[in-house]
Amino acid sequence: MKFNLSAINSTNIKKGISYIRENGLDGIASRVRYKMQGPGLGYNVWYRDNHEASHEELEFQRNTDFTYKPLISILVPIYETPERYLRDMIESVVNQTYSNWQLVIVDGSKRTEGQPHTETIVREYMEEHRKIVYAPLEKNFGIAMNTNMAFNYSTGEYITLLDHDDMLTPDALFSVVKALQEEKYDVLYSDEDKIAEDGSRVSDPAFKPDFSIDLLRAHNYITHLFVVKRKLLLDVGGFDSEYDGAQDYDLALKCSEKTKSIKHIPRVLYHWRINDKSVALNPHKKEYAKEAGKRALQAHIERSGCYATVTHTDMWGMYKVNYETPGNPLLSIVIPGGNNREIIEKCIGPLFEKTRYSDFELIIVNSHTDDNVLQKFYARLEATRKNIRVLEYDGTPAVIHMRNYGASKAKGDYILFLDYGVEKIEVTAVKEMLGHCMRKEVGVVGGALFADNGATISQGIAVGVNGPFCHLYKGIKKGDFGYLMHNHVNANFSAVSGSCMMVKTELFRGIGGFSEKFVTEFSDVDFCLRIREHGYLIVGVADATWHFYSAANTKRDDYKTYFEREKGLFEILWSNIITNGDPYYNPNFTRNGDYHDIK
Repeated sequence: MKFNLSAINSTNIKKGISYIRENGLDGIASRVRYKMQGPGLGYNVWYRDNHEASHEELEFQRNTDFTYKPLISILVPIYETPERYLRDMIESVVNQTYSNWQLVIVDGSKRTEGQPHTETIVREYMEEHRKIVYAPLEKNFGIAMNTNMAFNYSTGEYITLLDHDDMLTPDALFSVVKALQEEKYDVLYSDEDKIAEDGSRVSDPAFKPDFSIDLLRAHNYITHLFVVKRKLLLDVGGFDSEYDGAQDYDLALKCSEKTKSIKHIPRVLYHWRINDKSVALNPHKKEYAKEAGKRALQAHIERSGCYATVTHTDMWGMYKVNYETPGNPLLSIVIPGGNNREIIEKCIGPLFEKTRYSDFELIIVNSHTDDNVLQKFYARLEATRKNIRVLEYDGTPAVIHMRNYGASKAKGDYILFLDYGVEKIEVTAVKEMLGHCMRKEVGVVGGALFADNGATISQGIAVGVNGPFCHLYKGIKKGDFGYLMHNHVNANFSAVSGSCMMVKTELFRGIGGFSEKFVTEFSDVDFCLRIREHGYLIVGVADATWHFYSAANTKRDDYKTYFEREKGLFEILWSNIITNGDPYYNPNFTRNGDYHDIK
């Protein structure tokens, strides 16, 4: 069964778009989808039929004896929790198929005459389950401080967090411990969805990529289920009440600074409750959390030694990190020249007239040596602009060869490859890409490419999807929403398009540039994968927007022939990622069909 999530989130209804901008995706999901009674139920059927652990699977898990069986402490601060939610939460823990757990509940509910209902309910469960620890507090100290108090009562080697009105799936802890058999990870997180107030159906799945620092710096995509090693939680200082409302985001950011041992489990292990008091239904009930998240992210950026500032985006709860370009290094822009003078002028003009970054040289690689009119045009360009160089090229007339030749003559510390016909839309595009490329952990940066009609051409590449690779968000109009609005924020990918790609010059030359075994887009993807093998990140910058003229975005007549020839070599070279799956593309999505369809 396939279920298209991308289509659901890509609506042109003006009211829906306006609501998402103001409230976030969760708000529109709850208000619109449930009223329509369509997509929410569609996912519910898929989940029950294809994803939810069966009775037989749960029985198998209960009888599984792991070699490594750590105690996992589940921390739950409660506050005047409705009885239905409290019982559902507790029962989701006591029904876990993995038995070595500890449930620590701290109660900040108001103390009234007689025994509060929360305490009565918890103590009822404690009579049967001695692994439950209950601590009534003298008052509500806030979510971060209450959680710290729960941690103080815990003894587990691993700590996980559960909101007082949410639920774990029965196989949640089993799935975590199963992953820990391969490595004792410092941090683990899973996919999640929403559960209706009455618990009757699930909706809004958040199928996440493997760890992506740039996506995390855009919003707390990790959220639930979040599991952390006790030692690491102590090392980062626990929960900080300065960031109440975004204390879990602050914790995830701090953990990312201390470890690379982070495991994503691509299963829905957590149900986030939708109710009138929940941020899942109305994010504005926690408006303060948005500001706290921004402050937590800015503090993380400063601790990481980055020169950058954090701003809000027009999407609720999502942020943008604006990286500076200290020293303003020389940038070499390499363009394999085309034969349409009008398009060339349109592409070159904005680089000089509408840009926030001016320390660059422009290298045009010209292979049209027999075109006298074009030669005269290029000569005038060189005479007019001191930072333009036109290189005559008489080698193999393929873009890959021309890029490599231009790069060999580059004087800059960074190289921006732009295909003929790519025009800058956003005035900050070059500067934003350079700010990312100057980060020591980043190897390649890609921009967002759009067609004449405003449809996305590429915002990142997934490997092993729809064949050897596919361009993500292709066809989605600029301003519309892709899956979870991720096309509006920066993120990490396995590859980006060479049509608009920036790289460190030293790194480019160190790995030998683009492989000339390929003359098609395989060269772009191969190049990025080789960069990743050296431990560098590939970043797609959502606000670095570029227009690719359709008149220039045409493939040579024999392109398909070359593509089919090169496909076999690419699949041999990169069989591992093709077989095992792209780490930035969730395996719950289909690999054959519309990307972001559920299998």
